[in-house]
Amino acid sequence: MERKVDEVEIIEVDEMERKVDDEMERIEVDEVERKEDEVERIEVDEMERKEVDEMERKVDKTVRPYKYPGDMMDASNTLLKRLCGHVTGASQDGLATHFQLALQLLNEAPTGGRLDDHNVVADKIKRRLIGEKRLEDAARFASLMNRLQKSAVLRNKTSILAFFFALTQDSGPKIENGICLGPSEADLFPLPRLYHQPSQEPTAASAPQESVVSHVHPHSQSQSPQPSSPSTRVSRLAAIYTGSGGLSGERRQPGSQTHSPTTERRPFVPPLPKHTTTKEAMVEVTEKVLIRELLFVFQGIEGKIIKMDANKEGYKLDPKVRLSGSQREMILKLAELGWLYIQVKNFCEWGSGSMEHRCDVASGGLVSQSLVLALREELSEYCRLIAVLEAQNQDGGDTPVSESGGGLTLRRLVLWTLEPRTRLRILAFLTHAARTLSGGACVSAIYQHLHHGDAAHRGVVRRVLSKACTPLYLTLTQWLLDGTLQDPHHEFFIAADPTVADDRLWQDKYSIRWGMLPSFISKTQAQQVLASGKSLNFLRNVCQFRAPISGRDAIKAALQQTTVESLFSQDESNQLDHLLGLTFRETSRHVLEEILNRHQLMSHLRALRRYLLLEQGHFIHYLMKILSPELCKPASNLYPHNLSSLLETAVSATNAQYEDPDVLRRLDVRLLEISPGDLGWDVFSLDYHVDGAIGTVFTGECMRQYLMLFNALWKDKRMEMILADIWKEQAATSKLCRDLPEMRGVLHRVQLLTQDMVHLVHQMEYYMTFEVLECSWHDLTTKLQTAESLDHIISAHNQFLHRIVAGALLDAESKDVRTHLRTFYNLIQNLRGLQEQLSLAVSAEVNARKAAETEIQARTAAGDFGTSAEREEIERKRRKEFTTSVLPKLKSDLRINDQTYQDMVQSFLLMLAQQDDQKLHLLSTRLDFNEYYHRRDHRLNQRLTYHHKRKSMGASTFQG
Repeated sequence: MERKVDEVEIIEVDEMERKVDDEMERIEVDEVERKEDEVERIEVDEMERKEVDEMERKVDKTVRPYKYPGDMMDASNTLLKRLCGHVTGASQDGLATHFQLALQLLNEAPTGGRLDDHNVVADKIKRRLIGEKRLEDAARFASLMNRLQKSAVLRNKTSILAFFFALTQDSGPKIENGICLGPSEADLFPLPRLYHQPSQEPTAASAPQESVVSHVHPHSQSQSPQPSSPSTRVSRLAAIYTGSGGLSGERRQPGSQTHSPTTERRPFVPPLPKHTTTKEAMVEVTEKVLIRELLFVFQGIEGKIIKMDANKEGYKLDPKVRLSGSQREMILKLAELGWLYIQVKNFCEWGSGSMEHRCDVASGGLVSQSLVLALREELSEYCRLIAVLEAQNQDGGDTPVSESGGGLTLRRLVLWTLEPRTRLRILAFLTHAARTLSGGACVSAIYQHLHHGDAAHRGVVRRVLSKACTPLYLTLTQWLLDGTLQDPHHEFFIAADPTVADDRLWQDKYSIRWGMLPSFISKTQAQQVLASGKSLNFLRNVCQFRAPISGRDAIKAALQQTTVESLFSQDESNQLDHLLGLTFRETSRHVLEEILNRHQLMSHLRALRRYLLLEQGHFIHYLMKILSPELCKPASNLYPHNLSSLLETAVSATNAQYEDPDVLRRLDVRLLEISPGDLGWDVFSLDYHVDGAIGTVFTGECMRQYLMLFNALWKDKRMEMILADIWKEQAATSKLCRDLPEMRGVLHRVQLLTQDMVHLVHQMEYYMTFEVLECSWHDLTTKLQTAESLDHIISAHNQFLHRIVAGALLDAESKDVRTHLRTFYNLIQNLRGLQEQLSLAVSAEVNARKAAETEIQARTAAGDFGTSAEREEIERKRRKEFTTSVLPKLKSDLRINDQTYQDMVQSFLLMLAQQDDQKLHLLSTRLDFNEYYHRRDHRLNQRLTYHHKRKSMGASTFQG
């Protein structure tokens, strides 16, 4: 909003300037007509200049020279005293007071800037007139300015323009209760107040009142005669010297009057401070006393004249002391050093900007102590300067405030303290930024002040930051070189947990304290620092490697080339980055050699793949065969030692006996938590013990994922074994059914259902073995070959497990799909029960029929009738009961299982089509290779993108 307002103001100013330019063009048209008047005006100006010179000669003749006793005054002081005597009309006894006041006013230093180019001053006047909507005056001023530039009479044009412009400004800063509140906004051309006119004539009975300064306003010129009259211009010039409106060539006594009230002669009344009353007298002090007071203030000690103002957090001056505005401003500006010194000193004593945060510097840590040391070194230089100033003040004379001597003066003190003031201000900023911080956070706050355009500012911050970073640099070098961490105050950005055991050293013992990470160290560099020191501790405590690493000498050489400043000057030098990169590469290379070669990480990965991920097919098949009698028992009847002996039997009977002895030693049997109704198949699992260095890669969470994968794959393998047993029973049953033609249809349907289930199990096994395990294993080996650190190995292994778990449909997103797979497993077990019933029924019927035929043959061989009507009736009823009772029940159970299986496969295919993994889409295609289920459900004929998913899910919900 403010920006829009500024743009509107700029547009208005531009519009006014265009109007002024149009007015100037109109004036320039009349310039030709005014050329004739210009010659006449030049002659008039020459006459006026001669009259002014004549008036000055008369003044010099009438004013007596004033002899100041005891001093040899120069020409300027003599002229000033003569002017004071002429203007005030005072006697010689009272002239000294007016002379001191005039000298004091002339010595006032202007608080604003000064412009040396009259064009700049003219432009400011022009803009002011435009801002006040005085377009005609602005145009007239532009015309007068053109004439002034061509005039050869006036030589100091800049001063004249500045004088007229300054008449509308407020000169001097605003001072309240002796405290300088800063210069006013219009304090650009300050002028000394040479003439004071009281509001009323003082009398003997009245108390002295505060003098009122008479200002000359530019608009008052309109009431005076036109400048074309030489006599009136000379009279106004004389009024400046005499204080009257008319020309007077003689000295007039106070109280004398002329015929006009405007030319009344008024006495010169010295200005009094605002707070001066009849009961208080102003005190005159020497400059040496003020300087002595300031030197105490520089050290944080208040004096009699300059005292601490607790309300405004600064210093104030005694109102009884007579000082000019500029002197008060200089003194208060110099007193700022004392306030800054107190701020820095308090931080050095208490460790922060306030005592409530920290009362003991040592409790803040080594960084805070180093910062205090750097600040004290800066303060010691400041104290040396104060000692030099004190010596100069003692050598100099005791001169009044208004007179300049050859010793130390206020102006010289201001110049001497410019650089110390800037330095103390920088130190105060730093203490304010670091007052509640410690460690890396503290140096980060200081580092923010290093990005400054002033070279001196950067130099101070660099010196302080170098001292403050020294403890961090020493801790960093010890961590990179030896892996030791000595951080009692928790200032370093690497944190250690001593309660963590060595088996969790790499994961949990060391971490990055992000709040203490300096801003000039990147996150990548912090990760390298953490990995470097952690690798050294891993080699020493976990791998039991006591010898120094091979690249230690190179790391030492790189450390010798770095300095404390290299921490925060990485833009100028890459020494720190080179050191961190070298240390990270050397330590990580040694850790990789140790864990890959000495601890045989790849051998353990292959063992886990063979035995827990069921890649060793011969061993797994034989183990499942010999464990089947035991695992068919209830889980509560299992004993681990029996299962372990069977495991050893399977190892010795298969090619697993040629495995590395260390791998076989780690292979064991594990029973999971038993629930009511569980069989041995539900709780049995193989286990692989890990410890030492490889335990860093195969963490407890990783091993739980391996056990979960083993259980899922073990169930898949068991279903395959069950289907194989069903197929064997069907082969035997089909031979028996040659004499039972009524069983051929049932047996055919059972075989079809069995083949569908075998196809499903084989496709799932193919998907897990090749598309999940084999592809994930290839990616893992590729990443291990290019790994640069142990973190890369751990990350690659975790990604390998995550990919397998997601592919095996064991993650949270695939929970519904896995539930359907368990339903398939139940249907396979139901099919096995149905096949057992079918086999028993067929076997019993075949045996009964064979028994009847055998009996007939035996009776016939004995010469008797082979059968009778009664026996035939019994046989007929038995066969009818088999046909009407046993066979329909088998057909009904088979029909239910078949329909349930088809429905589950159809919903399973729909779930696979909705997954984002392309491999699951391919699995769905292989399961329905002849598109049988696509013809049953039209939703399977569409590509189930996100849009089609929403439509299909909505349709299924509507149908349900």
